[in-house]
Amino acid sequence: MNFSIEQYQKLASLRKLVINHPQFDKAYQAIVDSYQMKTYVDTPQNIICVGQSGTGKSTLKEKMKLTYPRVRGSEKLVIPILVVDTPSVPTVKNIAEEMLIQLGDPQFNKGSAIEKTNRILNYLEMCEVKMVIFDELQHFIDQGKRRTPYEVSDWLKTVIDKAKVSTVLMGLDRSEEILKVNEQLRRRFSRRIDIRPFDINEKESRESLIGVIRILDEKIGLPESIDLRDKSLIKSLYFATNGIIDYLVKLFIGAYEQTAKMNYNGLKKECFQVAFTECIWVEGVGKLNPFNENFVHHKLDRIGMPFHRMSVSSEERLTL
Repeated sequence: MNFSIEQYQKLASLRKLVINHPQFDKAYQAIVDSYQMKTYVDTPQNIICVGQSGTGKSTLKEKMKLTYPRVRGSEKLVIPILVVDTPSVPTVKNIAEEMLIQLGDPQFNKGSAIEKTNRILNYLEMCEVKMVIFDELQHFIDQGKRRTPYEVSDWLKTVIDKAKVSTVLMGLDRSEEILKVNEQLRRRFSRRIDIRPFDINEKESRESLIGVIRILDEKIGLPESIDLRDKSLIKSLYFATNGIIDYLVKLFIGAYEQTAKMNYNGLKKECFQVAFTECIWVEGVGKLNPFNENFVHHKLDRIGMPFHRMSVSSEERLTL
């Protein structure tokens, strides 16, 4: 069936939706506090923020950018928070260039590493930068050359020490490997924020999960609401998303599309069942589908399943 303009608008709003739950709010406030310590008492604070993909790190970063936006004045550009996305194949050279691009340097690719670093420091002061967020830090571990983590950890330490701004390192759990190669850098990032998936076996986390489900259902706004007392449905939603908020949003969007096709007044279990296969795991059918009556209630995190996490083997870890 063809969707109406209103339905397409609702789908678009769901994709942009920021859901503030207790864990997200705590992480956001910690980063705000770090920003304000630099802004108001000139005391930089450094944080490493780690978590699985889809748990809300990117949303956290975007919310900080919106809270403290760039301001272009008549004489200069003020950048309260500088966000730097780590290149997929990182080196000191290209991460320095990425910083210069975000700082508005038209000659970002000119000069030696030392010259680029000096320009970065000048721009940070000129643009009144209070915080730098380095995102996707795991790229240094995943695809960098063997010497890259050593080189970049020394470079980061130098920039952080000389810039004297609050700094946030953000990435997947294995991002912490880069701190292991440099004790001095590790000491500078002793404060850690974990953004974890919801855990149905922990009371507070389970209540947060149910709260997110309630918000998504309300935003969709169908005549019949989800029965949040239905423990079976809550468990199915948990196993279908592994408690990861990004997958919850995808699943609800897919279920809403199925509801429109089936002309239902609410999000039914069969809508979620189809949505899981179409939006999360194409092989998730029959007993491998959390909304199927034959589903065996266990996490879908084995090899070949959607929530299997690659670990860094001892051979792949950095030699300290």
